[in-house]
Amino acid sequence: MRRYSAIILLLIFLFLWTPVVQASSGTVYVVQPGDTLWGIAQRFGVSRYAIAQANGISPHSFVYVGQRLVIPTRGQSTPSTSTRVYVVRRGDTLSGIAARFGVSLEALARANGLTVHSFVYVGQRLRIPSTSQTSTPSSSPATRVYVVQRGDTLSSIAIRFGVSLQALVQANGLTNPSLIYVGQRLVIPDRRGSYVPSANSGLQFVVDVSEQRCRLFRGDRLLYYWPCSTGRPGFPTRYGTFHVQSKLPVAYGGAWNIYMPYWLGIYWAGGTENGIHGLPWNARTGAKVWAGWVGRPITYGCVMLEDDAARTLYDLAYIGMPVVIRP
Repeated sequence: MRRYSAIILLLIFLFLWTPVVQASSGTVYVVQPGDTLWGIAQRFGVSRYAIAQANGISPHSFVYVGQRLVIPTRGQSTPSTSTRVYVVRRGDTLSGIAARFGVSLEALARANGLTVHSFVYVGQRLRIPSTSQTSTPSSSPATRVYVVQRGDTLSSIAIRFGVSLQALVQANGLTNPSLIYVGQRLVIPDRRGSYVPSANSGLQFVVDVSEQRCRLFRGDRLLYYWPCSTGRPGFPTRYGTFHVQSKLPVAYGGAWNIYMPYWLGIYWAGGTENGIHGLPWNARTGAKVWAGWVGRPITYGCVMLEDDAARTLYDLAYIGMPVVIRP
């Protein structure tokens, strides 16, 4: 009798803890150790954006063990045949795609279960709503529009028109100021809308590559002294004086499939931007990359700090802050 009771208890336990159950609203999955939103989406053959929309979370959210996620059926996330679908290419931003198809950023985000601040990735399929579903912002004769040319950067365009980089970012709803593409149409704001620099103006961040140490100064006064990591052999960190040109809570490195927290972009290296960031993590597994390596050259050209230091720098930094990288 005891043997049968133990078997029954075991079956009940397995039933209660099975990761996949059926519900009237669709499949419900219970998150297991090591799961990520991306991995769960791959397992069920749906996009992580569809899962995020079904659960009211960000497509970039972390998931935790025991969390219950509704998995939509494929039919729920498939656009109708009359819906246009665009496949994201390198250099695309959500605002740029919206401008290309003549729809509002809000309508494009809503049609894909995103927010206006969402990242997009190469190969992602986006539903493009019809222009009747979106309101086109009215333009006035005073509105200036600039078409991006080869070799342009957002900072060079801002300087050309005498406006701040931050004002240009805000006027175009850009989620990643470092990614603009040839042919993109940018609204040039009135100079009166220019961004007032942060109260932290006067800061300077100095990177000593040979020492693998970084310093933050205000004028001649040293505020912080941190160990840091620069580029490994074959991926050198460039020497020179640069300025912070983008600032994002988290940046995605598509070439390496990693997320980089507390991102401060400082210069372009070919088709990618190099910058300053905290400890990155693998976008598929969520595992920290290079933990324990700060203080040794290990990155792909960026400057890496421990998370606490990166957070402190990020909170103080402003667009245009000087960054000096020396041998």
